Amino acid sequence: MKICLVASELLGAHKNGGIGTATSNLAYLYAELGYQVDVLYVGEGRIDYSHPWTKRLQQVGVTVTHLDIHQKLVFPAYLREATALFDYLRNTSYGLIIFQDWRGGAFSCVQARNAGLAFPITRLAVIAHGPTAWLLDANRTVARSQETLAHLHMERTVFEGADIVLCPSQHMKTWIETQRYQIKAIVHIPLYLWVDARSDNFVTRKTALNSVTTLAYFGRLEDRKGIAVFLNAILDERFAYSRFAVHFVGKEASWTEDQIRQYLTTRRPWLSSRLSFFKDLDSDQSQTHLIDKNCLAVIPSMIDNAPCVISECLRRDIPFISTMTGGIPEQIHESDCDRVLVSATAKALADRIDAVLNRPFAPAKPAYEAHGISHQWREWLSAQEALLGSGENTEPMDTERVSVVLTHYERPQLVNQTLAALAVQSYKNFDVILVDDGSKSEAARSNLDKIESGIWPFPIRVLRCPNRYLGAARNEGIRASDADLIVFMDDDNIAFPDLIETLVKARKHLGADIVTSQMSIFRDATAEPELELLKTGERWCFTAGPTELGVSVNCFGDATGIYRRDVFDKIGFYHEWRGIGHEDWHLHARGSLLGLKQVSLPVPLYWYRRVEGGMLHTTDQIDNNRIIWDLYREAIPKHLSRFVDLAIRNDLVS
Repeated sequence: MKICLVASELLGAHKNGGIGTATSNLAYLYAELGYQVDVLYVGEGRIDYSHPWTKRLQQVGVTVTHLDIHQKLVFPAYLREATALFDYLRNTSYGLIIFQDWRGGAFSCVQARNAGLAFPITRLAVIAHGPTAWLLDANRTVARSQETLAHLHMERTVFEGADIVLCPSQHMKTWIETQRYQIKAIVHIPLYLWVDARSDNFVTRKTALNSVTTLAYFGRLEDRKGIAVFLNAILDERFAYSRFAVHFVGKEASWTEDQIRQYLTTRRPWLSSRLSFFKDLDSDQSQTHLIDKNCLAVIPSMIDNAPCVISECLRRDIPFISTMTGGIPEQIHESDCDRVLVSATAKALADRIDAVLNRPFAPAKPAYEAHGISHQWREWLSAQEALLGSGENTEPMDTERVSVVLTHYERPQLVNQTLAALAVQSYKNFDVILVDDGSKSEAARSNLDKIESGIWPFPIRVLRCPNRYLGAARNEGIRASDADLIVFMDDDNIAFPDLIETLVKARKHLGADIVTSQMSIFRDATAEPELELLKTGERWCFTAGPTELGVSVNCFGDATGIYRRDVFDKIGFYHEWRGIGHEDWHLHARGSLLGLKQVSLPVPLYWYRRVEGGMLHTTDQIDNNRIIWDLYREAIPKHLSRFVDLAIRNDLVS
């Protein structure tokens, strides 16, 4: 079985970090177990191919590839990584792809696989390192941006759509289970106690500390990792005249070196000469420093999953004290927990420091043995190999009848391009209802006559209506259709040859009410797009949720998509307010508020013509958006309606 590990961090590109440490060690372990392993790195830092860790992976046959996701013109930016990953992986033949959970990098791959578009023989797994919802709770904050809301939705979709969720700690497994996700399978396998990866700097302590005289805060300088707890602990009055050194071994985050120095020295000036910062050490160097300088590592996390700094200390026999939070106690042998773990408060930590200063202190023993974890992974990988799919697809095609409702107004040249694209669709069981929204020019009217009398590879009807705007035109098309499925097209957009086939297939696989897709953007007012834009051009993507995000931005999709006909019986038709746009957003938001299943596919299925003079460029943006805001106000109790104002996160309001 060929395995791909996908990660935004990697040792050799990053000096440290839990995701990078876990990915590097898992790749090494899988290769040692005899599997063909690729690592697909999507972070910003460049890979140093001369780094010891990169060379270790190469020595056991692991291929490391850097996918530069930032070269893609994919919008919004929070979907760039997921889209780039799917574009890269969709035609690969891996038996197993393991993603990281943070920011939903697997979102597009999971959506495409469950829609029947890719990965017919591939198992998709996700490791729960630290989901956004968990981190928000851990950092005692809330979602405050479009990006965060999108990531919450994307991560939930990944957890529910992946074949299996891997949890490094029982703590994380329990937390996920309390979120009421509809997960297919979930398992706890420890990640961070590895077989010896032949580290160039592999050093362990041979004896206990003779006397604790140097405290080393070990971890990122951030509140979740307990930096404030540590600072307040060493400022305890009991240490006013103590003479111990303090090292900070970790990169800056929510706290900087200058902030820490000021915080401490304004209260204890004598500490100034005893503070040392080591912000640029990599993982191996950090551990070696703790050993060489005879440090007692202090890891006062407020909440954590299964932090690699704990496992690193356990693996190298580095004495440490930590907090009894999250998954930390699971990593430590029960005989040592009371000795090395304290409550996550400054007082409790100060009490323990006071008890161990200037006294001997021994390292703790791990709860797991490396060979036991290796055996668990071997068993799990064998089970995944046995579950690989056959890739066979025997579903019949063209069995569901579709109506394409094509709206048109005064653009004869463009509507002809649209019809030409529909004439070469791979799906054949559809008719076209062309709704003219009151065109008055002779050119447009004459062209409609030609279309109506022309020979087409599909049945076509032309409805000539008075000019009542786009929503009303679409509604006329809906009423005129007797098909169970409706696809909408506008006369300035151009369908890809597989648009209808892909939408029908995806809707059937997903059991969705509405399915939209990405769109490829081109900016020529009259001509057809250049095919090169498929590789280099701009794409706009949608998450199709969550409902909360829809108050600020159309996260659901353009009108072009496939709709069950009964959707309109459930939620009503498009709005018909003249001079007001966002009729597609308005309808999708209504569907989301009423619980319809909406999905947006991670592939572009049509060309979207974006030019000056379009409807959204010529109408009032606040008026357009106000109908969305009012829709959400109507969905909550009247006396809470102004909560919507507080929820809006876009550049139309300040």
